[in-house]
Amino acid sequence: MGVHEPARFLAPAFPPRSIRTILLSFVGTCFFFSFYRLSRIPDAGYYPQYIYDHIANYFEPGVYNNTLYQNGTEATVHAHWNFSQPCHGFPNTDDIMVVMKTGATESFDKMPTQLLTSMQCIPDSLLFSDLEQQIGKYHIYNVLDRVQDILSSDRAEFLLYQAQQDCPISQKECTTGMPGGWDLDKYKFLNMILRTWEMRPGKKWYVFVEADTYVVWSNLVTWLNTRMDATRDIYVGGIAFLNNLPFAHGGTGYAISGVLLERLVAHVKEIPTKELNALAMNTCCGDALLADVIDKLGVSVLRASPMFNGEKPNTLPFSPRDWCQPLFTLHHMNSEEISGVWQYEQTRTKRDPMQLRDLYHAFVAPNMVPRRPRWNNLAEQRCLAKPEDGQNIVEKHAHESAEACSRVCLAEGLNVDAEAYERLKSDDERDWYLRQRYRRQLATKRVSGPRTCFTWRYRDGKCCTSDSFRMGYPVSAKKEPDATSGWFIEGIERWIKDHGQCTGGTQWVTPVCVGKWCPEEAEKRKKQMEQDTKTREEMLKKFGLTLGNPADGPQALQ
Repeated sequence: MGVHEPARFLAPAFPPRSIRTILLSFVGTCFFFSFYRLSRIPDAGYYPQYIYDHIANYFEPGVYNNTLYQNGTEATVHAHWNFSQPCHGFPNTDDIMVVMKTGATESFDKMPTQLLTSMQCIPDSLLFSDLEQQIGKYHIYNVLDRVQDILSSDRAEFLLYQAQQDCPISQKECTTGMPGGWDLDKYKFLNMILRTWEMRPGKKWYVFVEADTYVVWSNLVTWLNTRMDATRDIYVGGIAFLNNLPFAHGGTGYAISGVLLERLVAHVKEIPTKELNALAMNTCCGDALLADVIDKLGVSVLRASPMFNGEKPNTLPFSPRDWCQPLFTLHHMNSEEISGVWQYEQTRTKRDPMQLRDLYHAFVAPNMVPRRPRWNNLAEQRCLAKPEDGQNIVEKHAHESAEACSRVCLAEGLNVDAEAYERLKSDDERDWYLRQRYRRQLATKRVSGPRTCFTWRYRDGKCCTSDSFRMGYPVSAKKEPDATSGWFIEGIERWIKDHGQCTGGTQWVTPVCVGKWCPEEAEKRKKQMEQDTKTREEMLKKFGLTLGNPADGPQALQ
């Protein structure tokens, strides 16, 4: 090979054109696919959370498996979560005073979980009880320490109170089994109102809850700040009735505007202490007594249900009526349930307001099965105990067994032929017959219609159904040996698919005034007063008399 001859056997500087084409095509395809995947992901935080869910738990402290993540909740909660910053994103409560009421007999059972969950994120709160106690850095005030004059009688609640004060060891060892806790509680309400204003005056809102109340603070704070007027006399919650008096139920939680609380405190201070104590002694419930005193100020309660809710996840009645509304409170929550909902709030995949339906998808749907023996799912809206006119053929047999009862929801709207159904003798045959008709109906109807039967319950020869669906709870095999509950899962899932997507967004409920001071009731009273005056004038006119010192006329109560 000569000096100037090209080096024919040296490797080329670049791959052949065919190989370069293949490599460029491969790289281009990868980029295209990656950008396509990005365009299909609506949540900008997907990849950071993906790292949390799959990688970060091996490197970053505070990231743990989310125990709520299971079969059926994959789209609802994240698989892993950093639990080291529980108050990140918690709403600002500077204008809201949170007041929690408990009792010495339950404080160490219920309060620690509250203080480890959402209450740890509230910088200023008041905790009231019937005994002064300390739990970690949190102080619990004895709200009854200024009413000693009534605590010397031999009533059960006062004997309990004295036993609590005298106990030199743990309260459980001194007071377990003693009656009076419920009755002692009613003396706290008005005293709690007085002490709250004394210790924290001038807030826009005062929210009162109990130790077994769970509060979704993100929803409640947003609602109070954006949809309610703190300059008005507002007393709002979930209501109950006592002798036709509507009142905000204490366990469900209620909110009072600062302007109303100031008026209320001034009014209560004018009532002699003995009279206040007598009022409490002669009523069943402190929350009803509070409403009665507020009523004297010309203010009626506002009902904001189901946002203020007296149920808990396994007893919530999910239905078209209770589905897309935001949730403010849950009641009768034990420590495990409070911790579970707090964990769900933190780890949920959605960031919009938490709705009632979210609890269904997180806590109920993953555990729903067609049937549970020795179970009460609270289906009790309509009960079938014997054949009656107006019932279809399936309903006429529903009282015979749990199997017969289970077919009521399946048969709804199917127009079952009675003679053909009667010819079928076994449960399997009747099930097959109805399911075939149900599947044909699904194939012909693009959207399902209204449904009045989602769940059923059989007990003691009675079949009860409901147009809502709840999880419920187990019952004693000794007390209810044949109790069986069931869920028409196909019907529930079809309704959710067709009607339960909340396409209209979160349904913030406008509170409804309930009571004699509501505008509608005031107008009725005005007309009634005018009619009464006219009637009296006509009667006096018959006798040649007139009303002395006539007033300018009845005025509507504002």
